[in-house]
Amino acid sequence: MEFDTPTQYDPDPLRKDSASDAKAEEVDIISSLVQSDADDFPDGGLKAWVILCGTVTGFFSTFGYVNSWGVFQAYYQQKLLHHSTPSEIAWIGSIQHALFFLPALVVGRMFDIGYFRIPFAAGGLLIVLTAFLVPECKVYWHFMLCQGVGVGIGGGLMFCTMITIVTHWWKKRRGFALGVTSGGGALGATVLPIVIRQLIVRIGFSWAMRTLGFILAFFLFLANVCIARRLRPIKAPGGLFGLHVFRSSAFVVLCVAAFTLFLGLFTMSTYINSSAIVFGISPNFAFYLVAVVNFSAGVGRIVAGMLGDRFGAMNIAALMTAFTGVTTIAWPFCRTIPRITVISVLYGFFSGAWIALIGSMVGQMGGIEDIGRRIGALNTIAGIGTVCGPPISGLFASTSLGYIAVGYFAGAALLVGGALIFISRLLAVPEFWRKY
Repeated sequence: MEFDTPTQYDPDPLRKDSASDAKAEEVDIISSLVQSDADDFPDGGLKAWVILCGTVTGFFSTFGYVNSWGVFQAYYQQKLLHHSTPSEIAWIGSIQHALFFLPALVVGRMFDIGYFRIPFAAGGLLIVLTAFLVPECKVYWHFMLCQGVGVGIGGGLMFCTMITIVTHWWKKRRGFALGVTSGGGALGATVLPIVIRQLIVRIGFSWAMRTLGFILAFFLFLANVCIARRLRPIKAPGGLFGLHVFRSSAFVVLCVAAFTLFLGLFTMSTYINSSAIVFGISPNFAFYLVAVVNFSAGVGRIVAGMLGDRFGAMNIAALMTAFTGVTTIAWPFCRTIPRITVISVLYGFFSGAWIALIGSMVGQMGGIEDIGRRIGALNTIAGIGTVCGPPISGLFASTSLGYIAVGYFAGAALLVGGALIFISRLLAVPEFWRKY
């Protein structure tokens, strides 16, 4: 059942003489009502699977599109924006990624109190509109406005909602469900770069983008039709920011981990195509490396979700983030087709874990009534790291060490991020081998 407006709870009128007592009673009523619904997670059934299909198609069209940026980065460096530096072009993709996460605090709070339909639909409409506007772009700031700001805000109005909705319908198999959802993004990021590349060759860039717009419109329509919340909207105490969640040292360290690892998480996927061309690999092959990365990321997300259900989401996230850092450091030294293909597969597999496990990690750090706000707070902080990472890497790419310096910077950020995730886990549950 879906609720369109927040349920209001009135304190016992016999106790209105005491504002503090009334407030305490209101919180008790909220907790009991939420708990009665929250304890009965479907973890399957027709409705839950329909919801999951909606989030998969939504991720296909949003994260799939954004994670195809490596194709645009390489094409713009070679063709449309060849007068701009790699770092300047990377700012477009960086802003795009960052705006997926930065609005999450507001979007998550709106979801908790029952308002998500209009932002979700508006986000999809904005993504489709910008796809049709990109062919009209002529100079750098046009592309920044359309693909950086437009696509980023559109995805940002949808991303947090899709993650949070899954947590409403799945608990015991939440990691698996979130892995499937985020796998939809990997599927999109596997298919869309190939489609875009082939369309550019056959019908030119302008009509390639218009065709992409129709594809995105179809899948985003399905996402809007399928998604629905399960639990009643609740105005949980704490307002928009819910600063009380930061009283938990474990949650604070997890937020720092998110910021740190996002400095390096998207670096390799951003530069994998352009770096391969610099290494002397044929552009015709290099264009497909983004698809290789994202296909293996899809597999990695599903596997990470299942392992998270079995061994603990934070344990698996820490381990796979550390492996992502190792593969990122190794990437600039892989300069032949077999080696760069292998490192792309490994990087994609390990890097997919964070998106698959974020809902599970945050979900176990508090109640379900304000999970949207908590996921939103974490993603907003992570978005700041996303703004900075790829452009900083672009500056390193212009140094004498080139992509070797990029690999060291991004890889180190990921290794530190992985360590911080595990520290957060130890603060939450001190036992070293504990599932969490």
